[in-house]
Amino acid sequence: MSNCHSSVLPLMTLAVIAVTLAVSLPSAQASPAVVKADSSHKYSGDRVYQHDLSDLDHDEDEDEDDHKYDHEAFLGKEDSSKFDKMSPEESKANLGKIVDKIDKDNDGMVTEKELSDWIDYISKRYVTEDSRKQFLDYASSPADKLSWDTYKARNFGKDTDEATSKSMSRDQRRWQRADRDGDGMLNLAEFTDFTHPEEAPHMRELVGLETLEDMDKDKDGGVDINEYIADMWTPSAGEQEPDWVKTERETFSNVRDKNKDGRLDQAEIASWIVPEDYNHVEAETRHLMSQADTDKDGRLSRQEIMDKYDVFVGSQATDFGEALGRHEEL
Repeated sequence: MSNCHSSVLPLMTLAVIAVTLAVSLPSAQASPAVVKADSSHKYSGDRVYQHDLSDLDHDEDEDEDDHKYDHEAFLGKEDSSKFDKMSPEESKANLGKIVDKIDKDNDGMVTEKELSDWIDYISKRYVTEDSRKQFLDYASSPADKLSWDTYKARNFGKDTDEATSKSMSRDQRRWQRADRDGDGMLNLAEFTDFTHPEEAPHMRELVGLETLEDMDKDKDGGVDINEYIADMWTPSAGEQEPDWVKTERETFSNVRDKNKDGRLDQAEIASWIVPEDYNHVEAETRHLMSQADTDKDGRLSRQEIMDKYDVFVGSQATDFGEALGRHEEL
């Protein structure tokens, strides 16, 4: 079995990843999914890869929870959690350093594009760093390329049973899909697609296929309502079906099963697992702009950001050294 450690949606950094579920990542390892930290059971939404930017709920109200969401979106969850150790003065000082990094053209103003690029960077930082770390377990330099034979030998060995052979074939299929230039080897960017396919649009179809294979227990090429529910809920002896399961049944029929044939095909699963219709980075960018752009000129001055520092970083701050250093590479 593989020892390649690949773990999400997001989330995360900005993207807050919570638990592993059944979509197999390389080495037959379960892929990450977004789930609220206090969940006592699984929902169909737990399989969704395009994670939110925080575990916290978010709406347009300016309450404490919404500001916490903004902080995690702007800074990443790990850094945001350190805020309570900082005073307002320290918080503002660190925010000023971030503003300098976001303002790529150094004109003293943060555009919507610059803010969006920063939030996108934060949201992908986990994926980037995780893939880089894994890659360097095999390669001596980020500029190297990794061959399939090297990966296979490290993770599967020579003697394989049926289950391991199946896992190896699945990894090889994903490897070939991630190999954009078709040379049989993966550079760091391609390896990132391999370990985190949910982040690569050209891997979206494969994510749907892998999920279908995991959930389709009778191997008829589709996921029926019973397989769908079984993926989330295993009743105890005599247990009555809870209301949330009834809701999931309705979701299956009214939302997931788009062609109303009673089962989910690969395309329907892909649209559920890796949705294309909502971009959390764009939504959060618009939200922060609306909160801080007091003169409504479509840009944020340093003063506007500082005036709303509680929205961006609150009355605390964090050690941004690593994040700021890495952002120089953008």
